[in-house]
Amino acid sequence: MNPENRDHYGFPKQNTQTPSKEEMLKINARIEKWRKMIPKIPQLMTNNDSKLKSRLRKGIPEGIRILIWPCLAEIDQMKIQAKRTYKELIESQEISPHDSQITLDVMRTFQSNDLIKMDTITSQSLFTVLRAISLTFQDMGYCQGLNYLAASFLLLMNDELVYWHLYSLLTKYGCIDTYINPTNTLKYFYALDILVKQFLPDLHAKFTKFNIVPFYYAAEWFITLFSSILPMQIFLRVTDIFWYEHHKTTFRASLAILKIRKEEILTAKTMEQVITILKDQKFFNNFDPDKFIKIAMKDFIFSKKDLRKYYDQFAATQKK
Repeated sequence: MNPENRDHYGFPKQNTQTPSKEEMLKINARIEKWRKMIPKIPQLMTNNDSKLKSRLRKGIPEGIRILIWPCLAEIDQMKIQAKRTYKELIESQEISPHDSQITLDVMRTFQSNDLIKMDTITSQSLFTVLRAISLTFQDMGYCQGLNYLAASFLLLMNDELVYWHLYSLLTKYGCIDTYINPTNTLKYFYALDILVKQFLPDLHAKFTKFNIVPFYYAAEWFITLFSSILPMQIFLRVTDIFWYEHHKTTFRASLAILKIRKEEILTAKTMEQVITILKDQKFFNNFDPDKFIKIAMKDFIFSKKDLRKYYDQFAATQKK
């Protein structure tokens, strides 16, 4: 495909408008505000600062995200606590039992993206990062789904930074529980089912009619943190918030997808039609990221305490 028909992430261009001069001035002003905030981010995170939260929900400007994410993900701290450096891992002669599966998944990742096609530098970096992760977390090894997340990060930063962001997700954010044992995700789906019933009762009734449980449609969302289903611009906005608000963001983004596709789901005649709607990777390509985030953050209000309560309820059901 002609490079002119690609965005700067390598995906086919969607219907995006070039910012006006006035909009560019606003963006540059926001970038400057973020630059001044960078040294304060660790303390602001410790204090659960509302200004940082508000700015993250508005989105980190494109030109400075690469400086902000490492602060939010506490990459420097990850490097201190890790037993091995990234350089040691990629130079290691260890054999990973997951190499063949990683190679297959690299070939399948974002096939419409020119930058990640096989035998490109990016695809080679993707293999290297995933292999390093499999060597670091040997109890987990490699989990399908990580390829989309790693590839999305690679379109934004170098392979070493990608490794440390994945390391942070797996350790600080506890995502390793999702990958090391898929049954650990059941508590999330139990909680999501409660939230769907609370906020979208007509959809919940439709799902119940067709015996559709959250695992059927949301497993991929939780495993890839939406990197395989949402376009890059929305995925980045969701991830901006995730670094600060953790898994509440995953639930809110899930509910936003359901609400936005609600009318189509309600008119679906079969279970298969519903699942097809929710797995459609192209629907959101031209969807306004600001609108998506507004729906996710404003329409579904619940607390971390609520989520912990739902997790405890699920744990109680497993003891019976």
